[in-house]
Amino acid sequence: MRVLILGYGDVGKTAARILVSRGVETVVVEKADSVPEEGVEFVRGDVTLESFWEGFDVSGFDASIVALPDDLHAIFCTLMLKNQNPTMEVYVRCNNSENVEKMYAAGADYVINLPVVAAEIILSEIFGEEIRKKLMFENIEVRTYMVEKGSRLVNVRLSDLEKYGVKVIAVECDGETITDMDFKVKEGCKIAVAGKVDDLLRFEADLFANLL
Repeated sequence: MRVLILGYGDVGKTAARILVSRGVETVVVEKADSVPEEGVEFVRGDVTLESFWEGFDVSGFDASIVALPDDLHAIFCTLMLKNQNPTMEVYVRCNNSENVEKMYAAGADYVINLPVVAAEIILSEIFGEEIRKKLMFENIEVRTYMVEKGSRLVNVRLSDLEKYGVKVIAVECDGETITDMDFKVKEGCKIAVAGKVDDLLRFEADLFANLL
């Protein structure tokens, strides 16, 4: 098996390390200079440019992992990969839940929605292995939200958000995942919360109140 990884940040490096440890031939493409893991073939190139794809052959790969930090670039690369090798399985990192359907429309075989995955992992640690059954039985959902300019939640402490009856799981802000409940929400942050539908609707009412 031969796997292509686009992007060599934390996600790309971790994927490459695991693949190599399992004896999978792994090729990484990254536009910045980097020292690859032992056993990884490194190709320097900018996959966001059409010119790169004109000279790069993907016919020999069985699968690809698109591990780029920008969702629009990930969608573009998915299109390029599927156009050149329709039988390749393409796994795509998604940073914003709103782009999941766009990635599938571009040809992705599986989209890894990072906010949701992170939320599920943290909840699993909190509630144990039966988390999925517990959430279904108690009608609890996990949702992620972007805090826009003008939201009533800006400058509110994470601990104070639980007055809505929801459980704050984590916040992603400026590329950092934050679980400190004393942290004050900032514009542009993504918040992952869990709660019953009625409580989530009350939370959303304040989140978007000044934006309508």
